[in-house]
Amino acid sequence: MIQENPVNWGQGFSGSEHPETAAIRVQKEYVDMMIALKRENMDRVYAYLTSLIERAKEEMQHARGANNEHRRSALKQQIDEIVAYLKGQAIDIAAPPIYGDEGGASFRGSYVLEEIPGFFGQVKCVLDQWYDSHLIAVYDEMVILVNPKK
Repeated sequence: MIQENPVNWGQGFSGSEHPETAAIRVQKEYVDMMIALKRENMDRVYAYLTSLIERAKEEMQHARGANNEHRRSALKQQIDEIVAYLKGQAIDIAAPPIYGDEGGASFRGSYVLEEIPGFFGQVKCVLDQWYDSHLIAVYDEMVILVNPKK
């Protein structure tokens, strides 16, 4: 007795490939595509923030020189952008403290230079934790998509 296959496999399944093998292949391609889409955004955010940190580190080296108010201003803008971008990713991190009157007129309103390296370390640590937690979430979603049988 010959049983009819109730599944219409369509054009993607024609040829010599067995229908069950083709179904597994299509499922794997789908899972791979979903992982790639999620990883692409995470990788982009991670790379962008890492590049912001590197640019701010370079600016900080220039800002340490005498009478470099425009460099300290540029450094402040870099740090403000890092903090704002992190907030956009739902990561709340405090910016370094700002010089007040005790820093003198040339330093007033800029970030305390001695506190900035610690800020960069904190940002990098939080960013790495964010990235790892998102990788775990992608893995969990992959397991759900594959739906392994016990």
